[in-house]
Amino acid sequence: MDFLWIWVVPAIGGLIWYMITQAVVKAPGTLLQSKFSVLTTDTSGVIKGKTYSEIVSACGAPSSVSPTGDGGKLCQWMATGYHIALLFDENDVCLGISHEAKV
Repeated sequence: MDFLWIWVVPAIGGLIWYMITQAVVKAPGTLLQSKFSVLTTDTSGVIKGKTYSEIVSACGAPSSVSPTGDGGKLCQWMATGYHIALLFDENDVCLGISHEAKV
């Protein structure tokens, strides 16, 4: 019985605490990914062709914006556990996903 209280109960409690912590830490990334998922499933199923303002109104402002040199820009949205980078042309039309990662 002492073995149960000394080793098993703390191990189970630690595992539960770890799972809760992981869920809380990754919540912002999960929310951001779901916003992009809703955006791509509302009409055509793709993000390419949507305007910068459509994406910002659905998902919020990007975390980073960088010029691409040809008049376009690379916009990145980042939250703990999720990152997506989109390329836009000079008319603010999305050319597609440059990079996407979920950890």
